[in-house]
Amino acid sequence: MYRVCGIVYHKDDETGKHFVCRFIDKSGGVWFHDGAKYKEQVIYYDNIVNFAPKKLQNFDKYGMKMVIYTRL
Repeated sequence: MYRVCGIVYHKDDETGKHFVCRFIDKSGGVWFHDGAKYKEQVIYYDNIVNFAPKKLQNFDKYGMKMVIYTRL
């Protein structure tokens, strides 16, 4: 069995290329990180049970590029 533990998003527009990510912790907490904007700060959003699968496919104008799984 596996679970999703991270998602990487990408945006490529007139401002350049940029990646952001979401982490999902063991208890289902969804965290967001944008190193260019927030430096070391990671922002808690909600629990994964409150996210519809479609909601995880994008973040703002960023599209999902990679999903990271971990073995249970």
